[in-house]
Amino acid sequence: MSRQADRFASLQGLLWLGALAYTAFVIYGSLVPLDFRTLPWEEAVARFSRIPFLKLGIGSRADWMANLLLFIPLAFLWMGALSAGSGTLAKGLATLALIPAATALSVGIEFTQLYFPQRTVSQNDILAETLGGLIGVLTWWVAGDRFLAWLQSWQHQHAQAALAERLAWVYWAAVLVYNVLPLDLTISLVEIFHKWQSGMVNLIPFGRLPDDAAYALYEIATDALIWFPLALLWRLDGTRSAWRAWGMTLATAVLLECMQLFVFSRVSDVTDLFTAAAGAALGGLAGGRLVARAIPHDEALPWARWLSFVLAAAWMAVLCFVFWFPFDFRTDGAFIKSRLDFVQRVPFEVYYFGTEYRAITEVLRKTLFFAPLGGLLAWGVARQPWRWRSPLFGLSMLVLMGMPALIEFGQLMLPHKIVDTTDWLLAWLGGLAGYAVARRMLRAPRQPFAAVESAAPRTRAAAPAFAARGYFIGVVLGLSGLFWGMAHMPFVPYNVRELLGQDTGGWAAPLLALACVWLAVWPVWLARRQVSGRVRMLQLPFGLLVYGMVLFGLLQAAVPDESLHDLVGSPVLGWSGQWETGVRWVALAAMPGALLYLAAQTARRWRGLRLGVLHFWAALPVLLFAYWGVVVAAATDNLIELIAAPQPLAFTALCAWLYSLFLAAALLASPVDAALRRTRWVVLAASLPLAIGLLQLGLAGEIDKYGQRFSALQFLLSSDRQHYAALPVIWLRYSALHMLVIAALAFIQWPTFRSPRTARSAPTHGTD
Repeated sequence: MSRQADRFASLQGLLWLGALAYTAFVIYGSLVPLDFRTLPWEEAVARFSRIPFLKLGIGSRADWMANLLLFIPLAFLWMGALSAGSGTLAKGLATLALIPAATALSVGIEFTQLYFPQRTVSQNDILAETLGGLIGVLTWWVAGDRFLAWLQSWQHQHAQAALAERLAWVYWAAVLVYNVLPLDLTISLVEIFHKWQSGMVNLIPFGRLPDDAAYALYEIATDALIWFPLALLWRLDGTRSAWRAWGMTLATAVLLECMQLFVFSRVSDVTDLFTAAAGAALGGLAGGRLVARAIPHDEALPWARWLSFVLAAAWMAVLCFVFWFPFDFRTDGAFIKSRLDFVQRVPFEVYYFGTEYRAITEVLRKTLFFAPLGGLLAWGVARQPWRWRSPLFGLSMLVLMGMPALIEFGQLMLPHKIVDTTDWLLAWLGGLAGYAVARRMLRAPRQPFAAVESAAPRTRAAAPAFAARGYFIGVVLGLSGLFWGMAHMPFVPYNVRELLGQDTGGWAAPLLALACVWLAVWPVWLARRQVSGRVRMLQLPFGLLVYGMVLFGLLQAAVPDESLHDLVGSPVLGWSGQWETGVRWVALAAMPGALLYLAAQTARRWRGLRLGVLHFWAALPVLLFAYWGVVVAAATDNLIELIAAPQPLAFTALCAWLYSLFLAAALLASPVDAALRRTRWVVLAASLPLAIGLLQLGLAGEIDKYGQRFSALQFLLSSDRQHYAALPVIWLRYSALHMLVIAALAFIQWPTFRSPRTARSAPTHGTD
């Protein structure tokens, strides 16, 4: 491999991930709102052969440009994934492959849209997307190496000033693109005159504000908020005065207003210059104060450490005011029930029924409003003593996830608001982006440096050497005896006793014990392997595929088929052998496997290890696959009937319940410093009330079956179907089971957390 290839090899994993994710986005966005209608193949082919070439007017020009721009990043990213750091021959081969591939993808998307009647199928889209793919490929030839060098520079440590400068120009480019959307450009003097006549050119300051004072204030605040980050980042550079940062921001606003004159559907309003001046002034002032205050975190006054959390709470109040105004809540059950259909909408369905510009505006609106909340929380976590940072980080993540949910829940009771899960997703991602950017800025040194010798690794008392093989043999034997005893205890729930029936033979208990050990240990082993980000994105899905297959093999040999079907349903697809049951069990096992993996990574992060974001995000596709296999593609209602409605929210709550359970066990099993031992007991104590609340949200409260009515927990924890236990007894049994499962998991995982790690690449930061 050449020196250039070595230099850029570390980026190929990121480019592959970006290319795959963006391809999925292109396909999904082209089929929203996913209203599938069956169509005979012959009729579909006949219709596709007659798709029209539409005349491009001023109204359809924006759609044509949107399709063109959609495929430019697609081809650009795939060129990087296939030829990053390679020579001219590799680029040429990638070019020869990608141009027809882009055309084929465009044709495939347009043909598939015939099965989704709400989508418009035309030759224009194919031409625009093919041209976009060609432009993306050519752009890589011109600027690919510079893009790789720029991307690689983000992986190295930078001074805060240099990082702020980079972020400022990225944000500037984003503002520039947004302000020329939807790209229905015109240079026709006639069309510009019509734009003037229709009132879309306003030269009177504040002349187009809404009559309602609150809405007018909202318009002014949001317009000013757009310019605040740009002036703030330019001021954080440290070389610009407040006046210069303000002037650069205002000059950008003037430039964009002039450019909007040639965008037919955009309003050119002189009011935007006044709001930009106000936002730039506030951003420059805030940036100047941050530059001047260089107090180390450990030397900050106690009250100052909590100031950012107070500001975060104030910002949450602002968010409630903005998204709940005018507070005309309706709390009657019939009204709320009539608005619950939002859970059935697919993501971004609402945005499809508007213009591209409106969709982009809503995306930016949700993300930009919640980004300051993430930034304030990151600032607060960074100013705390080290031992408190991990618990506060977890609490911050819950706030960033819960606050958008609270906003959407409030809008459910507001007649004039649109409730949508997409808004929650965008707001959550905006908060995460704000947290990540602020955390990166806070961790960057204030002064640039060429190289810093790595500090000596922290020493920790050597963990006792475990004879892992003998330990696991003892665990399997102990669990075998426990399972055999449970099969003969009358108070054990019948659902458990069925697993060890009379016809399974004496091998059922040890095989079940071996399955439990495998269930607890394999995800931890995957989490502790030292691999690169690219390998990890592939290792976790394939590792959990092996995980589910082995688990199914053990259970198939240990328990009757009826017990396996009780969870995943009897086969309904007509596949030969046990293939269908096996695939469904792999999907079911992916859920606890991914959450055990996440809990192990969180425990390692809690102990101070620096883990990349891919260590955590790698589990998300696995959880989505588990949801599809367990809920969406369920064979029967065996599990579905136990899950509360709405199912996506209930599934998320059940995932959070399992994660809290597994995290408590991982913290007990993993080695920690003396200063953190008390904290893990606090986490253990808090896991029980948290689990109870999550189970109330995730499990059905009432099931009508077998001629009786009972809750999901009663069904799971009662001794038989004729005598369902009362609620106090149920929670008492669950509390005992909760602690037993945590203790058993910690006991099984103990040597895995303390054994030497398996390395497949360069060592990572920290020790385990």
